[in-house]
Amino acid sequence: MQNKAPILTIAIPTYNRSNYLTRLLESLRPQMEEASHLFSLELLISDNASTDRTSEIVDSFCCNSIVPCRSFRNKTNLGADGNILQCFSEAFGKYVWIIGDDDILLPGSLIAILKLLDRENFDIVHLRSIPLVEGREHYPRITSLEIASIDRPEVFALKTHIFLTFITGNIVNKERTLSLPHESFSTLIGTSLVQLSWTYTLVRNFRRGAVVANPVIAASSDARGGYALFTVFGTNLKSIGEKWLIEPRLSQIVVNGTLQVFFPPFVLGTRQESNVFSEEQAENILASLFSDNIRYRIFVSPLFRLPKRMARLWLLLTRVINRLDKALGNPMLR
Repeated sequence: MQNKAPILTIAIPTYNRSNYLTRLLESLRPQMEEASHLFSLELLISDNASTDRTSEIVDSFCCNSIVPCRSFRNKTNLGADGNILQCFSEAFGKYVWIIGDDDILLPGSLIAILKLLDRENFDIVHLRSIPLVEGREHYPRITSLEIASIDRPEVFALKTHIFLTFITGNIVNKERTLSLPHESFSTLIGTSLVQLSWTYTLVRNFRRGAVVANPVIAASSDARGGYALFTVFGTNLKSIGEKWLIEPRLSQIVVNGTLQVFFPPFVLGTRQESNVFSEEQAENILASLFSDNIRYRIFVSPLFRLPKRMARLWLLLTRVINRLDKALGNPMLR
């Protein structure tokens, strides 16, 4: 182990997505080389027993990296949660930034973030993203960060809510996390939300955080299914919030944001011929959890029941409402 902990560990959990991983690493290479002259950082890659070219790509990158690079190749697949937990557990940095292998950093973002982490002491830094466009080679360079510094947990929750589940969107203070009382993070393995164990530990003991308003990530959209979306972000998210956030007000803000912002487009998607979440009984799951929440009745339920054309118009209306709500400081999420 290094004598002095790096300020930041960038950790990448990956499995059988060598093309995406290559794209991410190539976006990181010049930024890490630039940053290494000013800051101490490390790269950690956890390969979850991939059967494609991942191992070869990781070995080659680490051998030629100017930044300390460590890699793990699991003998057996630990599952996504297990691999993500391994990334957090093995990180040496004061801060840990776990980045999805199909996302990329916008040019200039790493050095700007390191400057922020070096001069401030935050529990969590939350980052915004723009959609990643396949085939696009050039993105605008980040020259500065638009920062909102926050010292109240409910305000932080109002600004982040469901987006706290986005792994790439959160840089967490590991030193601070480990100093706080918490249950074993491994208890959330199998929920597809293991990252909330340390994120919510910080939120419920919140001192100070930051939200970066201008996007620094190009994020891949995941509409391919492969997991039980309504169970994960309905049943699991609600249960985890109640247990790990403890304060009902905080968990309710996350639920409200999930109903108001996240679920509507996916609910409408269940009515399309190409529905990738058809194995779930989405309406039954959500109604059993949220039928007493007015946001479910306004933003979600009509999208199950209205004729398709009217449902699409209703979705557009809810997006307008959400923009107005955000401009007013999210009073509807309170």
